Amino acid sequence: MKRKKEMLKEIIPIIIVSILLLSILIGVVCFFLFFNIGIFELLGVEYESWTSILMFFGFSLIADAIVNVILIFFKARYFHKTGRIVKKRHAAIFRILLDFSAIHIIDELMTSVHFSILSEIGFVLIIYLIDTSISSSKRESDKPRNE
Repeated sequence: MKRKKEMLKEIIPIIIVSILLLSILIGVVCFFLFFNIGIFELLGVEYESWTSILMFFGFSLIADAIVNVILIFFKARYFHKTGRIVKKRHAAIFRILLDFSAIHIIDELMTSVHFSILSEIGFVLIIYLIDTSISSSKRESDKPRNE
């Protein structure tokens, strides 16, 4: 009898924590999907099913990884020769152009998701603004506070 009570004392916290983590994960996935679906509706993107949207997100994650590798290459080879302000401008232009080309290629390859050219431009600009705001907030949080 004591052994069962001890096992329950060990198992119940594990179950509670796993349920909380699962609910947080489901919440994050739902927020991500509904946020992006809302952006798709505002931009006029046409899609056939949820699976096509999930495939689009999978392809865009792969394309984003490739774009990041290309940007690292550009920064290592080209940006050492330029000034600080020019680096920021060129990095922004390269990032937007590479994201646009990645989204355009994904749009051309997938027949179940249809972007207009203005939707592609708007989507790329939204992605760029979100990416820069996240990276700037990370940089600000890394700096020590002056109190």
